[in-house]
Amino acid sequence: MNDSSPSIEPSYDVVVIGGAISGASTAVLLRRRMPDLKVLVVEKSEAFDWKVGESTVEISAYFLTRELKLYDHLSREQLPKQAFRYWFNNEKVSCLREASETGPTQLARTPSFQIDRQKLDEHVLGLAAKEGSEVWRPAKVVDVALNGDAGNSLVVEKADGTRATVRCTWVVDATGRQAMLARKRGGVTPVESHPTSAIWVRYTGVKDMDGTEVLYKDSSDPFHRAVLTSRRLATNHFTGWGYWIWFIPLQGGETSVGLVWDTRLVQPEGATPLEKITRFLDANPLTKELLTHATPAPGDCRMYGNLPYFVDSYIGPGWTCVGDAGGFIDPFYSPGLDQMAFSVYSRVGLIQRALSGARTDEKAAEMAKEYELHNKRYTRFMTYFYEAIFRDKYHVMGDYDTMTTAFLMDTSLYYLAAIIPVYRWSPERLGIPPYYQDGSEIAFYPMRFYNRRLVAIAKRKRALGIYGNHNAGRRPGLVGFSVRSAAWVMLGHGLARWAKAELANAWSYVVKPSPIGGPVPNLPPKPPRVPAAALPLREAASADGT
Repeated sequence: MNDSSPSIEPSYDVVVIGGAISGASTAVLLRRRMPDLKVLVVEKSEAFDWKVGESTVEISAYFLTRELKLYDHLSREQLPKQAFRYWFNNEKVSCLREASETGPTQLARTPSFQIDRQKLDEHVLGLAAKEGSEVWRPAKVVDVALNGDAGNSLVVEKADGTRATVRCTWVVDATGRQAMLARKRGGVTPVESHPTSAIWVRYTGVKDMDGTEVLYKDSSDPFHRAVLTSRRLATNHFTGWGYWIWFIPLQGGETSVGLVWDTRLVQPEGATPLEKITRFLDANPLTKELLTHATPAPGDCRMYGNLPYFVDSYIGPGWTCVGDAGGFIDPFYSPGLDQMAFSVYSRVGLIQRALSGARTDEKAAEMAKEYELHNKRYTRFMTYFYEAIFRDKYHVMGDYDTMTTAFLMDTSLYYLAAIIPVYRWSPERLGIPPYYQDGSEIAFYPMRFYNRRLVAIAKRKRALGIYGNHNAGRRPGLVGFSVRSAAWVMLGHGLARWAKAELANAWSYVVKPSPIGGPVPNLPPKPPRVPAAALPLREAASADGT
């Protein structure tokens, strides 16, 4: 990697601000598609530190394995992922084997991985340098002047305090939640209707969910035999009214543990982020069981006070953003790296078109229309995806009936709309996220409707005192996911469960059910409402990136 700068102002075709996965993968794809392109990546850190443990799902796994060709790194340096798994508890549950559980019974049939982002980011940035991009590190961009088709200039400060002015045709913002370009123009908007926060930390010594401490030594144990795949290698979600907790295993032996909550419904208590998450984990019998002998990594606890935000635009003449620099909704269902894949693939394509051929007024006008259309469609993807899938989801999460229904419906439709088209139809579908195409309302309104109905059912169950009434001892026989008929089977099961939930809800108006008894597990007192805009974006140091 080159940390030196010539005395004259250097000129590049593309400057990428941020060298984590979003920026580095952008540089890699640009150089592969246009080998003569001069690309500079400016990364502020000398070495990436620990980030949140992260799960890929099928779209991001496709991007990493088939577009970036990282299968070797992922298979050697990361862990395979065995899908999502959800755990529910009520007053009858004291340990995992007594809880209700939702997840596949067999091995995953599409590749996916549990990611140590520190390792992945270093690997992909190194790959960008190896394939011809110039990398300045540590260095930070302290000023950007965007001049459209006339060219852009950036002031870069290096580790020794010297500054260099860099000229370029394109600037790519890959600064993660910093969202440098969007914030510069005042284009970042917190999602007030989804006030969620998160705390996470790495633990060592977490119990092995496939080992004798949980499964005992008897191989005939029904709890053991119910699932053929590894429970530990799943992204395990421990859910409750207004919150969910993730357990993500990492290749080095640590486990990333995180808490995400809706601030309208719950509020963790404690003087520090670590105290807040520790108390919360200790209050849930399932996470308490897994952490009996575990210890948090010193100095690793991080917190975001306000998770979701949108940006006003994604691309314009001579600039674009990728990954979290273009907005973030929620980590539930692990969509962050999917959004990274969609944004990088589509915007690399637009940059390639802009830089190909002669630069004429007609070409500039044509590309301006393309940028406007992409901004319109990508805004629709982000807003519809939020409204259809995530809005008020935290009311549903802690109830086995409503959350299992939502999981089956959401996942099957995501397979049909995004995953199957990419894997089976055309690689170009990676540039067409859900709701991106005109006429996508045909899918949006039904999805928003069933999720709103499940929220209404969950709220009524809570009011009746029967929220979580099936949170003990249930294990549906879901085989797993595939890019063939399994999605339709999942959808059928989801529709049947939705119909059953509606019938039970309607019957509750005829015969009022008896409360299940005991408080809703892990439910602190409801806090006063705090506007999302008043919450701090970052309450602990965190590396930039997706």
